[in-house]
Amino acid sequence: MKKARLTHIVTFRLDSQQWEQLQAASQASHQKPNDWVRDLTTQTLAPGVGLKPIERFLFEQFARAQYLVTQGFQLLADDNLTGEEWKKFRAIANERTSKIADGALAMHAKRNGQSR
Repeated sequence: MKKARLTHIVTFRLDSQQWEQLQAASQASHQKPNDWVRDLTTQTLAPGVGLKPIERFLFEQFARAQYLVTQGFQLLADDNLTGEEWKKFRAIANERTSKIADGALAMHAKRNGQSR
């Protein structure tokens, strides 16, 4: 597969502490600082929502918790909450965290007249 030609350059300045943090983060990922920043930027832009990877992780956890609270209250309201049923919903939430978050983002976009 042919690599896309990269034609645009982005530059910015960091103080010494920020540079050391960048070096440490990039080394932990076994990357050069420029490559690490480029990957972070492309990951942030890729979903179309503008979430940084850590923000996406946190959003997924909030969406998962909201899913579990909603399902748990519905099971309580229907008087169907059993240990086995709750374990099933927890397993579903763990397996489908990313899909649950995508669904929440899609509903948010729909409510705000945006398309995803």
